[in-house]
Amino acid sequence: MSLFDEVRVQDLCARLLDSQNEKGCSLESRHGRELKELLQAVGGIKPVGRGALYALTEAGRTYLAGQLAQVVPPELDKREQLQSLGMSLPARLNQATFYALWHGDSKHPRNECPDPLLADLTLTQDEVIRIRTLEPLSLVDRQGQQHDMTAVMALLGELALPERALATLAAIGWQGDRVITVENKGAFVDYPLQPGQLLLFAPGRNTSLAKQLIPLLPAGGQWAHFGDLDQRGIDIAVELARELKRPAMLWLPCELQPYLEHYARPVRTFATDSGKVPWRLTTRVDAKRMKDELPWLDELMAKGAWLEQEVLILAPHWRSWSLKAMGNKE
Repeated sequence: MSLFDEVRVQDLCARLLDSQNEKGCSLESRHGRELKELLQAVGGIKPVGRGALYALTEAGRTYLAGQLAQVVPPELDKREQLQSLGMSLPARLNQATFYALWHGDSKHPRNECPDPLLADLTLTQDEVIRIRTLEPLSLVDRQGQQHDMTAVMALLGELALPERALATLAAIGWQGDRVITVENKGAFVDYPLQPGQLLLFAPGRNTSLAKQLIPLLPAGGQWAHFGDLDQRGIDIAVELARELKRPAMLWLPCELQPYLEHYARPVRTFATDSGKVPWRLTTRVDAKRMKDELPWLDELMAKGAWLEQEVLILAPHWRSWSLKAMGNKE
């Protein structure tokens, strides 16, 4: 810690630098004596009058100005700052709002809780999760009251649940048997929904709301992921399965070979920032098993190609495909 980080030394420097201070300053305190030695070493002070008072020379002014410029101002107590403005933080706050209030910048890099006293503060991104189903659906709040959403779903074609509303639910009433998370918006809205199915829009790796909603549904329903057939799409399915503690399953047409012939494209043709990454061939643990159980995936990997999910939505027959053949832990 520098001598100039001391508040009392900074006060002494301010008095010495005061152009209206013609009488000089005493430097007989402990901190003053240390400052006096530093200034004398650079010819920075001169005695004033008959007492033990000193004033700065031009060299001293230059020296102090340079030292004080290097001092890092102390971090303000953010809680005291908010209190001085008459504000207190609520229990739940939008993430951008919090960083604007706390750091003065809503786009401040996201990091861990900046203050232990804020550990109970819930920060939200306030996104929505979109749901499609043909079955009756009701929301059950924490008080056990049911709210029928069937009419809303029929009118709008889907139900959008805000993140904060999702946190108030105890359960979701639904009588279907298959939950499908869908990676891309076009596939989510255009997929020809069948009875017994419930679609959740989980864009890319942004699956946090889907992981909160699925446990609220009745137990026993099957789950599978419908995404692009590339390495990233497979990774998303595996990560979701791990978080949900379910077998890693893909929801895809029964017959994929015709689509591979018409629509498969090389991964290497895309820009590096497109999100497309090369296949990790090390995931092909058992080549024979891959060819027997996931022949289309084996072919895509072998050719370094991928398939967009949107080209599949008009396929007539669908099924679940297990990713066990890839050796993924389920």
